[in-house]
Amino acid sequence: MEQISVFPIRLSAYRWINLIAFKVTWVILMVFQNKALIPALCLMMIIFLIQPAIKKSVVLIAGIGFSGIIIDSLLSLSGLFIFPNNDLIPFWLALLWLSFAMTLPYGFGFIGRLALSLQAVIGMIASLSYLIGLNLGSVEYSNSVVSSQIALAIIWAVFLPVSYQFINRVFDSRL
Repeated sequence: MEQISVFPIRLSAYRWINLIAFKVTWVILMVFQNKALIPALCLMMIIFLIQPAIKKSVVLIAGIGFSGIIIDSLLSLSGLFIFPNNDLIPFWLALLWLSFAMTLPYGFGFIGRLALSLQAVIGMIASLSYLIGLNLGSVEYSNSVVSSQIALAIIWAVFLPVSYQFINRVFDSRL
């Protein structure tokens, strides 16, 4: 059965719209956190409704998004992450994970075509985004910044390639 979107759009255009929308969502959620939930949700809903494969994206959002939420929750439970108000993870971060899951196959789809080793390196680099959260006061590390970032780099070096393997299975091929 062919997947169709609610509002069809060319895949090449959607990739760019998806990437830009994720970057906007990322910035507003990182800076404004829970105060930006409504604008972020609206933007995510638009991206969701125009994507080319809604049913498959629900599977990706569930698999990748909730895996990320679980990983950050475990890092919080382990004490590596400390969030304001002693939240397990704040709602804005869970929303950011769901947005990220929608972006991986499209806006960041080019990463999935790279060798697994390069995906792992990109994952390690992506883990540096937690430093922005640290500098914005969105999260604190219980350990040193260096040891925390090493742990995050290792996690992301595994998480990103595994996510693209999952994407390939859901779509039965690379996008």
